[in-house]
Amino acid sequence: EKLKDKRAEYEAIASSDSSVNLNDIDNRIITKVLGLERYVIHAFGSQAQAKVQRLRDQMAQMQASIVEQIAQLKVVVASREVEVQ
Repeated sequence: EKLKDKRAEYEAIASSDSSVNLNDIDNRIITKVLGLERYVIHAFGSQAQAKVQRLRDQMAQMQASIVEQIAQLKVVVASREVEVQ
């Protein structure tokens, strides 16, 4: 509800004051209503989520690579055991 009220307030100001940037209204509203800390989390949260996802993807790739290397080593060990017998 606070967001709607602030939006109406800023839109009213913007309609009478050409110096107000309409594109920045949402950011101003979030800052006023939620405070700077929450604004920063809101503004940069998606970037952090994307970075976390990239790191998860890298970890999954590394894990798959390690599993593949282990499988290859098992083949090598098995073939050497056959040679020894």
